[in-house]
Formats: sequence, structure tokens, C-alpha cells
Amino acid sequence: MIIPGERVGNVEIGMSLSALLAMNGAPTKTIPIPDTRATTYYFPGLMVAADEKVYWIIARDPRFRTLDGVGTGSEQIYARAIYGKPKCVVTRGDVTLYDYSNMYFEVDNASGKVKQIGVQRSTNTCSG
Repeated sequence: MIIPGERVGNVEIGMSLSALLAMNGAPTKTIPIPDTRATTYYFPGLMVAADEKVYWIIARDPRFRTLDGVGTGSEQIYARAIYGKPKCVVTRGDVTLYDYSNMYFEVDNASGKVKQIGVQRSTNTCSG
């Protein structure tokens, strides 16, 4: 379950890095985030950014869905119908992001389907 601004599955915004690793085991890959003390941790179907605590989660697996059934593979038109007017819309190359303040949908422009859903307490896709 994806709860905007709070969690994806058992991974919660604000949970400690040690709790994340204890719950999900070793990540399949890690990549330091430039100019920060944070790292992106890759788990099956999820990307999680954390320094000492989790601060964003990206769901890329269709098993993760919002309460309204929106997830990877959902039609963009359905996601927009459920969540209404976004805070902003940003197109970057072949994807468009629809930002709703505490989550965003990244949509593949060619297929019109959701590629991933990002969850944060407060998103910042509008600023860059």
C-alpha cells in the first residue's frame, strides 16, 4: 500500500536507516547522492533515500498501489482523475511528473502509463 507522504509498504518516511536495513535486508545496490550525506538504497521494486532517516521512497513495482488503486502501469488519465489537479506538472525528456505535494506520479509520455510513484512528506519536483 502506498500512503502519500507516509509510506510505501513497510518502508516509512522518517524511519531510521538501521530499521530500514533490518526490515528489508541488504539492498541490491547503493548509490551515494551527490553533495549530501545521503544514499539511495535499491530493494526489489523500491528505491529509498536515507541519511540517518528515510526521506523519500520511490515505488516501481505494480504490487504497490494507493488506496484508490493507482500504481505502476496505471493509466495517467486514471491517476489524474483520482487525484485531481496537481501542484505542478514537469516534463523531463520522455516522462512527465505530476506533483501532488506529498507524492508524484512519473508517467511515460509514449504509453501514458505510470512508471513510478514517489512519496515524500513534501515533494520538490516543481522547483527543478
